[in-house]
Amino acid sequence: MFDDIALQVLTELKVNARISYRELGEMVGLSAPAVADRVKRLERDGVITGYTIVTDQAALGYPIQAIIRVMSSGTNASAIDQLANDAAEVVECNRVTGSESHVIRAWFRDVQHIGNLGERLWQYGDTTSNVVTSTPVSRRHIRLE
Repeated sequence: MFDDIALQVLTELKVNARISYRELGEMVGLSAPAVADRVKRLERDGVITGYTIVTDQAALGYPIQAIIRVMSSGTNASAIDQLANDAAEVVECNRVTGSESHVIRAWFRDVQHIGNLGERLWQYGDTTSNVVTSTPVSRRHIRLE
């Protein structure tokens, strides 16, 4: 689907999205205008959907990460989606198959803060919360081959 240069551009941008077009072009063997055109095309085609920063949640006052699984009927799905969307501490919410309906990843100030979100979710179903104790593989991009 993508040629080798497009894959190289994506790989380099995943490492450093702030790289200049000149530097990126040198890394992939293109001029700055040519690589800028490649990046714009990848954006236009919906391959690159945005750019982001990575922050240290503990430094921001949210040292505890938890995963909350919600077991609820399908009739509550939209309400859970909305609650998760509105909760500032939630960084990801997925509808899933299996015994749970949702898996929510969130960051918290303390254990009481976890309980507060849990209490808001209980009106829609049962929850199971797991505090993350370590992250052997942190969120990363898939390797392009």
